[in-house]
Parts: sequence; structure tokens; C-alpha cells
Amino acid sequence: MLALIGCSTTDGEPGIRSARVHGDGAIEPCGALAMESPSCVVWHPRLPVAYATNETLAGGITAVTVAESGAMEVIGTAPTGATPCHAAVTRDGRWLLTADYLGGTVSLVALAPDGRPQATVDRVQMTGSGPHPERQDAPHPHMVAVDVAGENVLCVDLGTDRLTSLAITRDGRLERRHAWVLPPGTGPRQVVSHPGRAGVLVIGELSATLLHLNLEKRGDSDGVADETVAEVISEVRTTASHETTYPAQIATTGEGAHVVVSNRGPDSLAVFDTGSASLVRVAETPAGVSWPRHFAVVGGYVLVAGERSAAIASYEFGVSGQLGAPTGRLATPAPTWIAVGPA
Repeated sequence: MLALIGCSTTDGEPGIRSARVHGDGAIEPCGALAMESPSCVVWHPRLPVAYATNETLAGGITAVTVAESGAMEVIGTAPTGATPCHAAVTRDGRWLLTADYLGGTVSLVALAPDGRPQATVDRVQMTGSGPHPERQDAPHPHMVAVDVAGENVLCVDLGTDRLTSLAITRDGRLERRHAWVLPPGTGPRQVVSHPGRAGVLVIGELSATLLHLNLEKRGDSDGVADETVAEVISEVRTTASHETTYPAQIATTGEGAHVVVSNRGPDSLAVFDTGSASLVRVAETPAGVSWPRHFAVVGGYVLVAGERSAAIASYEFGVSGQLGAPTGRLATPAPTWIAVGPA
């Protein structure tokens, strides 16, 4: 498998790298491309094209073609709101969305049939705040998830403790559909559909918890959905550690039996049983790197980006959720994202 690695820009270092992940879990470096702060990288659903968020105050996305060798070439850019930290491409490949953390916005970029960005056609400003004095002073979208829990687009807003449903209209506009309010101070960072059960799983960066939520909708008298307090089915700590913890990434395993969360601070990967209504933590293992901001589960292996270790590490990953023997390591400055693409 070919993987693209986004990194925080450092002096004289390329921002995005490509690597080959072999069948034994070994990681082989392939290419590198200079780019400003590509903190998140996502692939086009059908084309050998990838998109990186340029997490700067100016804000933007950069599109690159990716050859089988791992060589990359820039084919276009588009502006976004300030410091885009996450991106997603719709299943039909027509639209790209970004969560603009400091801008407090969600941006919509139209994509050409060849994957090139055509124009930034709309931007929605989120509103509100939360109880945390520093992290929730204003809206801070941290993720835009597509096709989650039946929603076209779901914005995860760390700054306002909200999940907001958005729809893309035929003429390329973003419309708000509904918002769900989470417990105050949760600081939601990422969301995934709950495998095999109704609702969604959310990690709270500020509460250091994993939440199973029911996203029931209620309309007003005109039949237009507005805002609902989300039902918390269960909520558990993401770590057994007592030290300050900032969960970063959530992903379900291929078979859907477990969900994995990375914990910055304790620097661990925690595994939860999704078949249990109470989200039982079945394993927690040292991540082997410092500040595991992102990880990717690839077959029987997991790749972990240690932002403060300047390394990507890979390990065997069993069906029980236990990390096994190390299988590879790749040195790269401040890695923040691992996007696994086609074989």
C-alpha cells in the first residue's frame, strides 16, 4: 500500500512524504514534496490524486497527483478559512470540504472530473462558544465527516461542543440542517459511525472521553430541524492513565469489532469493544512514539504518527486489539497524518 504522510512544516524539510507499506509491515520511503504545513491528507475516491490541508492563517488546500513510484506533483490549490485541520472528499468525487479551526468555518471546494480544485464555492461560519476559557472561546471546527450516521456532512466543532449537519445543494451551496449539543466541555474532535449499532462514536479532546451518542432529530413547528441535546448512551475515559490526556484519532477496525483511540499524554493506543453497550476498554498499549496524533490500521498492522518523535512506527495489530511486535519505523519531522491509498 502507498501512504502519504502529512507533516508540520519545519525549516528546510519537505511537508508531505510518500512511503510504501509492505505486506510484512515494513515502511519504505518513496518521495517528498515541499509544502506548507500539510497537516491532513486525503485521497480522491477514484483517482490517483490527494489533497493536503495547508494549516496556516491564510488557509488553503493543495492537490497533488501521485505516481505508482510515490512521486508527487502539484496540480492545483484553493483557498479555505484560517488553519484548515481536516478535509474530506464526497463519495462522488465532486466536492472537497475543510474544517477551518481558527476561521470557525467549513469551506466547500468544487473539484473537476480530473480531481483538480476548480473554486471555493461556499463557506459556512459556525457560531457559539463553550466553557473552556482557552480552547472554547469561539467555534473551532476540527473535522468534517461525510456519510456518517446518514448525514451528508457532519461538522465536529471542538469550540462549541456541537455536531452540525450540513447538506450540499445542487448549485454548490452548504445548508445547515441540524445541530446536536454535547455535554459542556467535551471538546469533540472526531466522529465515526458506530459499527453495528445506531448512533455515532465521538472522542472529546477536552473531556478525554469516548462517547456513544444517539443523534435523534426534532423539527420545529415548520418542520425544519434546528438543535437537539444529543442523547449520551455511554461515555468512558479513553485511557486508564491519570495524567493529562488529549485524545487525537478514532478509527474502527476492518471487521468493526473494535474502535481504536490514540491518547496524547499517556502516548497510548486504547481499544474498545464496540459490541458492548458500555464501550469496554479491552486493551491499552504504549504507542511506541511520542504524541500519537494520527494512526492508520492497515490489514494486520497499525501505523502510528509520533508528532514529537519525528517518526512513523508500525506494529502488528491482532484481532484482539493488542499491539504486537514492531515491524518498521520511518524517520520524518513532525508527522501529523497518515493517508493510506491504493495498492
